[in-house]
Amino acid sequence: MRFEALEYFVAVAENGSLTAASRGLFVSQQGLSKAMAALERDLGCRLFEREGARLRLTGAGHALLPHARRCLAERDELLGALTPFTRASAPGRVAAERAGCPTLHACAFVTDSLFSLLDRDLAAAGLDDVTIIEHSYAEIKDALERGGEGAVYALCLPIAEAEELRRLPGLTFRPLFVTEMMLAASSQFIRPGKGAFPLARVAELPVAYYNDAVLNDIIRDMFREHPLRNVVTHASNPTRIANSVSAGKAVTFSDSLSVFLAEPNRAIAHAPIEGAARFCMGFVYANDASPDATALDYVTRFEECFRARCAAYLADPAHRPIS
Repeated sequence: MRFEALEYFVAVAENGSLTAASRGLFVSQQGLSKAMAALERDLGCRLFEREGARLRLTGAGHALLPHARRCLAERDELLGALTPFTRASAPGRVAAERAGCPTLHACAFVTDSLFSLLDRDLAAAGLDDVTIIEHSYAEIKDALERGGEGAVYALCLPIAEAEELRRLPGLTFRPLFVTEMMLAASSQFIRPGKGAFPLARVAELPVAYYNDAVLNDIIRDMFREHPLRNVVTHASNPTRIANSVSAGKAVTFSDSLSVFLAEPNRAIAHAPIEGAARFCMGFVYANDASPDATALDYVTRFEECFRARCAAYLADPAHRPIS
């Protein structure tokens, strides 16, 4: 059972609706429905039953809810306590891959956003049978410096670091797209036609954003001259962040690709940020470490699927990958 499943469960329980929960979580309704069905299979019991247009918790659902909330709170405390330390595990220590199933080693943006947002497209293209193992950027960088160990990595990192990576000898970097930070909030903060927000203005707003090492570096550099003054939530809890934003208590950060791929949500608006950080997503592997052929084939097919789905996004020169 994954913490993500518990986050989704709590969101559905609190909203009483898959539609409302999916909007607040910025995930597809289909993906959320699949996650709830999988959780019920894992637990061996029904958690929801339909009552008209709403979903109502069953007895098992009511029993699970306080435990799920407590698990998520303790998870946040645990992550906060370990933030100063580097995890000892490295990508090369992961258990052997399932036979015939491609495996990607990826950073958080890829696992949390890209694959979730492309869920239906990947399923239609037969690309949903893949093992994705998440690591911090520091772990992936360390593995690449040690030779890559035959793995194929999916990274999202600032433009400058992506350009440095592609110049390193012995590595192949296949950039896929460029995206930039955007602001996401209720109409209380973002009104149609308001235009781009200056960094100094964003720094004054109540902000809730995800705790991820790469994102933290991007935000710190982006707001170096205008430090954020009112951070109300900085944790690895998407549900809490989404609830704060939907309730009009805070703004959060998104990116242009996520906005392009996300289903329409009338409750949440997006706006550009002046001087926003830009970052690149791509695949990288060591040339002399016999890269996993199954993973490389998957990457090629993934790239084709992405370019077809996001042709309009890539038509903007600002979003095309570095050459």
